[in-house]
Amino acid sequence: MKKTIKIPAQIRLKTEFFEGYGMEELVKTIIVLAVAVVISYIIYLFTRVMLFSTFFVIGSVVIAVVFLTKNRNNFSMADNIKNIIKYELMQKRYKYERSNFDKTRTTNKNVK
Repeated sequence: MKKTIKIPAQIRLKTEFFEGYGMEELVKTIIVLAVAVVISYIIYLFTRVMLFSTFFVIGSVVIAVVFLTKNRNNFSMADNIKNIIKYELMQKRYKYERSNFDKTRTTNKNVK
């Protein structure tokens, strides 16, 4: 027999650096950082402006942290955007045919 224990909401099961931001979010932020560095290097090759490339990298990392940090309901901004897109793409119209609910009448006109 297995006994279950109720864990309070304030206790986190995963290691977090600060509230709502743990290892999973850190890995995603590092991926965003790597992509931003590559894009900023390409921008630097064309513009030769180091300041713009630096702000691009810093801004993309800050935006990634803000978007990936989960709130008390365990949803981040990215999760909310995914749910909104999923809801908008769902089928919202249901086609149906009306059936004869009145059993006393018949649908055949020849029968009286």
